[in-house]
Amino acid sequence: MSTSRGEVEKFDGHGDYILWKDMLLAHIDLLGLSRALEESDSITATPSGKETAEKAEKDETFAEKKRKARSAIVLCITERVQRKVRKEVTAAAMLRALDRLYLAKALPNRIYLKQKLYGFKMSESSTIEKNIDDFLQLVDELENVGATVSDEDQAILLLMSLPRQFDHLRDTLRYSNRATLTLDEVVAAVNSKELDFGSSPKSSKSQAEGLCVREKGEQRGRGERKEKHSKQQRSRSKSKNRKACWICEEEGHFKNNCPNRNKSQSKSKDSSSSRGEAAMVTANKNDSTGLYVSEALHSTDISLENVWVMDTGCSYHMTYKKEWFEDLKEDVGGSVRMGNKTTSKVKGIGNVRIRNEDGSTVLLTHVRYIPEMDRNLLSIGTMEEHGCSFESKEGILQIKDGNRTLLTGKRHDKLYILQGKPENGHSCVTEKRPDETVLWHMRLGHMSQKNMDLLVKKGLLDRKKISTLEMCEDCVYGKAKRVSFAADTQDTKDKLDYIHSDLWGAPSVPLSLGKCQYFISFIDDYTRKTWVYFLKHKDEAYGTFVEWSIMIENQAERKIKILRTDNGLEFCNLQFNNFCKEKGIVRHRTCAYTSQQNGVAERMNRTIMEKVRSMLSDSGLPKTFWAEATNIAVTLINKTPSSAINFEIPDRKWSGRAPVYSYLRRFGCVAFVHSDEGKLTPRAKKGVLMGYPEGVKGYRVWLLEEKKCTISRNIIFQENAVYKDVLKKGKEASGDQSEESGSLLLDIDLEETEDMTLGGDLSEETGSLGDLSTTQGSETAQDTQQSGDDQDAVDLETESPQSYLLARDRERREVRATRRYDIEGYFGEDCDDEGDYFYAECLITTVDGDALEPANFREAMSDEDWLLWKEVADEEMKSLLKNFTWTIVTRPKGQRVISCRWIFRRKPGILGVEMPRHKARLVAKGYAQREGIDYTDIYAPVVRHVSIRILLAIVIEEDLEFEQLDVKTAFLHGELDEKIYMEPPEGFEDQFEPDQVCLLNKSLYGLKQSPRKWNQKFDSFMIEIGFEKSLRDS
Repeated sequence: MSTSRGEVEKFDGHGDYILWKDMLLAHIDLLGLSRALEESDSITATPSGKETAEKAEKDETFAEKKRKARSAIVLCITERVQRKVRKEVTAAAMLRALDRLYLAKALPNRIYLKQKLYGFKMSESSTIEKNIDDFLQLVDELENVGATVSDEDQAILLLMSLPRQFDHLRDTLRYSNRATLTLDEVVAAVNSKELDFGSSPKSSKSQAEGLCVREKGEQRGRGERKEKHSKQQRSRSKSKNRKACWICEEEGHFKNNCPNRNKSQSKSKDSSSSRGEAAMVTANKNDSTGLYVSEALHSTDISLENVWVMDTGCSYHMTYKKEWFEDLKEDVGGSVRMGNKTTSKVKGIGNVRIRNEDGSTVLLTHVRYIPEMDRNLLSIGTMEEHGCSFESKEGILQIKDGNRTLLTGKRHDKLYILQGKPENGHSCVTEKRPDETVLWHMRLGHMSQKNMDLLVKKGLLDRKKISTLEMCEDCVYGKAKRVSFAADTQDTKDKLDYIHSDLWGAPSVPLSLGKCQYFISFIDDYTRKTWVYFLKHKDEAYGTFVEWSIMIENQAERKIKILRTDNGLEFCNLQFNNFCKEKGIVRHRTCAYTSQQNGVAERMNRTIMEKVRSMLSDSGLPKTFWAEATNIAVTLINKTPSSAINFEIPDRKWSGRAPVYSYLRRFGCVAFVHSDEGKLTPRAKKGVLMGYPEGVKGYRVWLLEEKKCTISRNIIFQENAVYKDVLKKGKEASGDQSEESGSLLLDIDLEETEDMTLGGDLSEETGSLGDLSTTQGSETAQDTQQSGDDQDAVDLETESPQSYLLARDRERREVRATRRYDIEGYFGEDCDDEGDYFYAECLITTVDGDALEPANFREAMSDEDWLLWKEVADEEMKSLLKNFTWTIVTRPKGQRVISCRWIFRRKPGILGVEMPRHKARLVAKGYAQREGIDYTDIYAPVVRHVSIRILLAIVIEEDLEFEQLDVKTAFLHGELDEKIYMEPPEGFEDQFEPDQVCLLNKSLYGLKQSPRKWNQKFDSFMIEIGFEKSLRDS
């Protein structure tokens, strides 16, 4: 890590800290500053005058050495590391800080290093010297964290980590008669053994594989030996265990290690029966080209599947990636001969376009498509045949056409890898089979790809019609989310052992068809089956839970044991608690502002609303239909595999029967309902699918012209069109057609459609469903109430409990002015007139008359106190410039520039202490800042009031003096980290050029991060002068 000048390379926090520290200490020792790393200041007796002078001189010299030592450390670390230790004032303190940061001695680090040491295995792709160095580095790291490994243990661990070719050496050292074994002995023996393998250290990689490619009918010739030993060779080729060298035909080694290899290569120059790397081939009558591939399958530590290997022994370009071809002719043939004497077919010839790193492209022609290969070979011989030249220098191989560089390769081990990527072909045409993946994705409420694959695997969907799902824009709109919290599971054994519940909704939620704004959900933890009830008001939660608990306990023949909810008033009231006590239901609640503890219900609500938003976006239906979408979304969730129960289906786990998917249709799709209202009237009415009614074998459809819901089984669906498609056609229609299509729009007036409801009960005429409904899966049968023309809808609204009042239902207290305004006795005991009361208050609160404060700089200029306002504004500007609040820069392009304004105030002062005065403050318009760009954290801690009261009590008890101070322009002391540009202040534009703005250096008033920046500045200053922060207020 040192340079040629004897200096120490800068430590950036990622290198070997131990070696860097040793070199740093050696460098400081060479500079004669080793004593400067000591911080022992001994206390001696009072010296004489002469001794005092000598001691002062020594102290000054020692202090200078300490400064030099600290400077030497600073020069040996990068800026990023320096920021972490810059507060340390001495060299020794700085070294201790670096040790804390980069020399972890904690138990997890020791465990990690020991695990790494005891599991150490030498890499076969590295030299023995490099492996030994890595092993010794692990030992040094363990010693620096306080864990020592004996020399014998080191020798044993190194011996056991040797690769396979050292097995004989390992056995020799293990079973020798020696009493001990040292690390030096093992290292020396390994180095000696490595010399036996060759003149230079070799990497323990696997042997290369060879390929020979030939066209149809080609046979590999072996010259005279083929005729002489044909029988022997045929018998040998059939043996899988006996493999002989291709050069000398002796067993026990391969051609790469053959001692006669050089002799054979020299003889093969003029012989057609050579067994070297250049094999001559002949073609049959139908094929005129012979192909050959050299040792391009050399094992390496990089992935070669998606790159091109530049090969001088390959006759043509070859690849197994069909998608890389721009055009491919598959009517050609040929074969490839592998190194193990197997053959692979050439399936086609085409062109591949390569895009270089500089953006230029090169078209490779006559590329062979061989699907059974696992490498992509670029033939340099073919490039040279077309007039190109190539040269290699310093590991870079360039193929040139004259002075222009076409392709560039970089050497990895012994292979040259092309520095370019193929562009996927556009002309390959394949037969496309019918694919209903997107359709089923929308049918199943925008189910994920993983769950669809599970349904295919379970045989519930047709495998031939389901493939990989591409990006769904509606899913992005409906399912975009923040990072989720970890799921919390309960160890439940059976149904109804643990129930999760939560209430969703707000007054801002649009009214549904049934005028509902809320829904309450119940989730069984064991099966993850979900039920949903729609509510008009929150106080209906109690009655809904009672109704659901009676129904579900009767259906499951079990009792609810535990109920988990949040602390909402709809769950935490006397009536709810008494019911749970009577039924023996244990209540589990969450901590305040910790909704994650009710994560199952919260996550289910999010899943439901993700599907709702996706389906509404897909169908184009207005938000008024959110309850209908929620109803169908819960039905689909109960039919969707759940990861919480090992991807089982909730409906199946609850009822024990497999759910049915064949009746599902796309939400919001166009549906034609059979109608028979006369001889000449149409036999169908147009509508959109709303869902599946409970207990009825039919579909619920919203009729566009009648603007009502109907339930029928005689329906023809058009799933490739939804409501937004109908709306689009209506807008595109012209003339009378547009007026006619206007009747198809969902113009819903909830005040007039009082009978439009949602749920499982049919109401009068509309055929829509009752206000209070549930979603319990397709297996739960309920009695369907028959609708009649003269029968009113059943009102299922639950009365509010007497012990439960929401804030909006409470009686508001009478608002009266405080008595402290009654300084003139306007409010007497006998003053009952409300008009006099407010008139008197008005007199008190407007005593200043017409002396209004200017709202901006223009109003201040027209005010009668303009000279005073100008004086305080000039004083404020001087203060801002004195504190270097901003730097005047040219307006940047593409950057957001916020505005500012003046705040003018009249201070009444304190009688006898401070005179009335005028005050002006320049503030930035922080509301224009964007989170994550102009600011990040804005939280600034404040002192607790109890701490102030305790401090005042101590002052009074101990009879101390208490002083209070005020910091002028406090926020201007905070320094900004973000780049924020501000417009010039109003009234002072003449100090700026026309295209100049302010680059803020300090936290100006009005910025969102100003309180936090001032707190950080004040905190660092108080700690620097010796104060300690109170831990009770943090």
